[in-house]
Amino acid sequence: MKSAWTSVLVVIEIVVAAFNLRPGVTGLSPLLDAMGEEIHLSAVFLAFIGMLPPLLYGLSGFITPRLYNRFSGLTITLAAMVMITVGLGVRAVIDSPTIFLVLSVLALLGMGIGNVVVPPVVKSYFPNRVALMSTVHVGLLQLGTFIPPLVAVPLAARFEWRGSLLVWAASAAAAIAVWVVIAVLRPAPRAQVSATVVGGSELLRLVKTRRAWALMTMTGLTSFNNFILFTWLPTLLTRSGFDAAFAGAMLALVTAIPLVLGFVLPLLAQKLRTASPIVVAFCLCLAVGYLGLWLIPQAAPVLWTVLLGIGISTFPLALTLITLRSRSAEASAALSGFVQGGGYLMAATGPLIFAFLIQSFDVMWPAFAVVLASTAVKLAVSFSACRPGSI
Repeated sequence: MKSAWTSVLVVIEIVVAAFNLRPGVTGLSPLLDAMGEEIHLSAVFLAFIGMLPPLLYGLSGFITPRLYNRFSGLTITLAAMVMITVGLGVRAVIDSPTIFLVLSVLALLGMGIGNVVVPPVVKSYFPNRVALMSTVHVGLLQLGTFIPPLVAVPLAARFEWRGSLLVWAASAAAAIAVWVVIAVLRPAPRAQVSATVVGGSELLRLVKTRRAWALMTMTGLTSFNNFILFTWLPTLLTRSGFDAAFAGAMLALVTAIPLVLGFVLPLLAQKLRTASPIVVAFCLCLAVGYLGLWLIPQAAPVLWTVLLGIGISTFPLALTLITLRSRSAEASAALSGFVQGGGYLMAATGPLIFAFLIQSFDVMWPAFAVVLASTAVKLAVSFSACRPGSI
């Protein structure tokens, strides 16, 4: 009975943590125009707000494994939820774009820590059910990505843009309440994660591993495209003649596809000898989606959005491979930090490069050439990243 109760607690922990790791990002993009009517948002602000999520997720990838030297996975995740709540809540009520960015840093660091801490928690408490619990983790992560852009504009119409942002602070606050109960009860893991530091000999081992680099590159280039779409898809659609509500719905749709596939990919990845065929198909979808959005956006915007959503669904697959390709909870923590740390730092350049190219040229081909090239590179490294066996 005690073991069953422990499992229920940790499942709840994974659910509430995973859901709150994206709303502060995807719930903001559809509201930037409304914010700009009340608060002056400069081009620098728009560039930084798109770059901050992957940049801070990347830094968190190298910080979080070191926290295991002092704290448990439960304590670290509770702290992450507090950071998210404070950052999202306070930034929604201030008028300074600079302070808004500072508070976004706090919230995004919390989300980044959560990104890295959940996979080893899964490995610790469910070593024999990694694929199933990875499905729960990835599915809730994608659900927390999908819902916010879908409801952001309707919520803002009723509660203004500040109220729309506060909804996600309240969601993280509810997660804190759940985590306090779990932290007090402190269920013991089945496989303890020891002090794993992504540095020194551990870092050297991963740096010398070709497959770790390949998985990091595949993850990073997926996030590179994710954050470009999260930041720029609504703007690209409105510039093509669509209204803001439709653009927000398409942003929700592009995040919904990974949500649906996130419930299938972990189990499929465990059954297949290699996930390479999946990545190849998804890369082709991403390329066709970009070409359609660039050359004939008015022809079939929903189709282009669906193809883009399929294309970025290699992210939930990459998260699953981190747990499937590591031998232990300790190895999962190290690999998660290396892959997500380096991958998100790579992804941080995406919105910045795309913004520079969009604003510096009167034509769209340089910006789309970059995203298409990134898709080709991701395809090339996927064969090594998806190869069977432990890293």
